[in-house]
Amino acid sequence: MLVLLTRVLLWATIGLLVWYILTKIIPQKYLTWFGGVVVLTLIVASFADPNDETIGTIWRLLSLPLTPLGATILLLGSAISDGVGKVKGQQVAAALAILVITSLPIFSRYIVARSELEVQQAFAERAALCAEVCPAGLEGPRTDLTGAIVVLGDDAGDTTASVAFQSASDQAYNSTLVPRLIYASQLYAEARQAGANPFVIVTADPGGTNEASQAKRQNIRTVLINNGVPAENISFESTGLNVHSTAERVDRFLRNQQVLPPRNNRDEPTDPRIMLVAPAMTMTRSALTFENMDMQVIAKPTDFYSVDRWSGDDTFSRLPDIIPNVDALQLTSRYWDEVLTSTYYFLRGWLPDFDFGWDPNIEV
Repeated sequence: MLVLLTRVLLWATIGLLVWYILTKIIPQKYLTWFGGVVVLTLIVASFADPNDETIGTIWRLLSLPLTPLGATILLLGSAISDGVGKVKGQQVAAALAILVITSLPIFSRYIVARSELEVQQAFAERAALCAEVCPAGLEGPRTDLTGAIVVLGDDAGDTTASVAFQSASDQAYNSTLVPRLIYASQLYAEARQAGANPFVIVTADPGGTNEASQAKRQNIRTVLINNGVPAENISFESTGLNVHSTAERVDRFLRNQQVLPPRNNRDEPTDPRIMLVAPAMTMTRSALTFENMDMQVIAKPTDFYSVDRWSGDDTFSRLPDIIPNVDALQLTSRYWDEVLTSTYYFLRGWLPDFDFGWDPNIEV
């Protein structure tokens, strides 16, 4: 009951905040009561129908003013709403402050480090307790029960920015996805050594035409096969980083393969485990989403952004920390997007509660 009440109050708060922003920034002549009714109807629909993917797109539009770039654009737009000759200085200053602060590397790494700290601590504590052999009463991750290794990835990527290397067929590989695939192959070898025979499920959406899509998937398959994963154990989903859709499809796939029993017949200690390979920043939400659907997760986070790049106390080497750059803005935006996405998942009922901290029950 408390969770439901929190969810309702949070919806109301977000609705009021969005309405306040709209009424303060958008001129009244463009904001009719009809528009307000539409916004409120969409919010109610988002709460009522948890399976409507359209609502996710609407949420991203509604939450745009809450992102660094969105807030900056809206403030600048409002500053010149009365014409270029009547620029509102306070709003320009606020927009500039948001842009500068969120573009500072020292700021972006600080907030990201806080979000990744609990994941790092969980692994550090496990490593300290199980340096050689886990003590009695403390059970390690049940690698022997691994039913699937799920690799979360955005897309198969063939843009210049995402190219790690190219195959003989001139097909590009995604520079962030390939390390996860290699890591998943290592986890597969560990699971096989423990006696399991898991599937490796990759969620990267290949996109493009059917022919291009097949070529990208073949490249992913080649990376996995070259690192020891049999072709018959490789499966693909096109859900990308949509964790909820991924969890639903993985659950359905494993039930169809008779790896997982029906949800009403599951027993936590003996259920097959899902090894989840995902960025550390999103691992808490990802693991809790799977756990909320009665799947037991072994967390395997990657892509830690909070690792300190400098050693020693050389002040000059730390000077770039206070120089704004686009990479820091991107990292800040990625962190804030994760905060908003976690809030959205809670509002949709896909997370167990409003505490987005690390769940110690998740195996690592």
